[in-house]
Amino acid sequence: FLEDLDEYLYHVDRMMMNLKRTGKLDNLAGLIVGGMSDMRDNTIPFGKDAEQIILEHTVEYGYPIYFGFEAGHQKLNKALRFGLRAEIKDNRLLLSSNLA
Repeated sequence: FLEDLDEYLYHVDRMMMNLKRTGKLDNLAGLIVGGMSDMRDNTIPFGKDAEQIILEHTVEYGYPIYFGFEAGHQKLNKALRFGLRAEIKDNRLLLSSNLA
């Protein structure tokens, strides 16, 4: 799960490069991206938004990525509980629990 607030786009790029170089993106089954709120750009535009940056750094892995989970530093901030089964299918995020 990734989310961020009030960050420069080049910082998001650097973060993704760091995750990639350290192998943190290698063995994921999928990636959920929450609010990338109030992202900032420099005077000379970076040329990509946060979604494009994330996709650029993960395209080689082939796992599904869900953008737009309503969690993070935003008005609608849903909880993402640990232990839930998550499935990304047809650009939809399906969450389920085996708890009764």
